[in-house]
Amino acid sequence: MEVRVNSDVAMEQLKLDHAQELYDLTETNREYLKEWLPWLDQIKSSDDTVKFIESTIKASSSGGAPNFSILYEGVICGVVGFHTINKQHRSGSIGYWLAQNHTGKGIITEAAKELLKIGFGELNLNKIEMHCAEGNIKSRAIPERLGFTYEATLRQCEWLYSKYVNHAVYSLLAAEYSA
Repeated sequence: MEVRVNSDVAMEQLKLDHAQELYDLTETNREYLKEWLPWLDQIKSSDDTVKFIESTIKASSSGGAPNFSILYEGVICGVVGFHTINKQHRSGSIGYWLAQNHTGKGIITEAAKELLKIGFGELNLNKIEMHCAEGNIKSRAIPERLGFTYEATLRQCEWLYSKYVNHAVYSLLAAEYSA
């Protein structure tokens, strides 16, 4: 499944064909990504990326939401997708990361807009959240730009290699999205 975001950006549902390119991108951006993402030490080889992709495919095929490679001019530059979907409560949360040399171009904002269409339209969610490390100003700008409401700060909820970080929690309701 490919979603055209704009003339330069597309999202393609994660598939095993993406594994090596995605692993290489992770390796190239490892130090940059480590500032805010806790999972880098778990990705030691392309096999680890294959396992991640397999888990997203399995989750999506069993009723979960898809995760996507982000392509800029046909080349993978990041990942965007749903971390969790709670069908009973019709809620989900979005996560994303982008290679350092692709930041500042509005790519994640546009990709997240597409996820909102999927979440509220296809998945019939009532609430979508984004959790960002409190100090990650660039990441926090995404939900703020998209009209999400800041809900709370979760104190020391994530271990980030050598310290705990707080998370800022943002949400958007279906009624707010359709307005």
